[in-house]
Amino acid sequence: MKKKEDASPLQYLFEYFNQPFKDISWPYTSSKEINKIINSLNNKNSGGYDEITTKIIKISKPFIISPIINICNKMLSQGIYPERLKFSLIRPIYKSGDKSSPSN
Repeated sequence: MKKKEDASPLQYLFEYFNQPFKDISWPYTSSKEINKIINSLNNKNSGGYDEITTKIIKISKPFIISPIINICNKMLSQGIYPERLKFSLIRPIYKSGDKSSPSN
């Protein structure tokens, strides 16, 4: 292994930050907390990249709350955020005015 002084910045970052942050300690989540978050979601018919709407999440809450708690607590204990949850879908929405103007 090379000395730290000889390593490139990218090698250094890859070596030290490509691992989970196991030293971070967070309190585990509870059903009360997840329940509060789900209840605070706005009722919308639009979904993300997975096409699951907040209405579906609220309706299925009794069935999905335990798996969500398990996933959240596992993420917190292992310090790993799943790659599948790092995606987002961005869709421009026309408001008003000239449709050919990018600012609208």
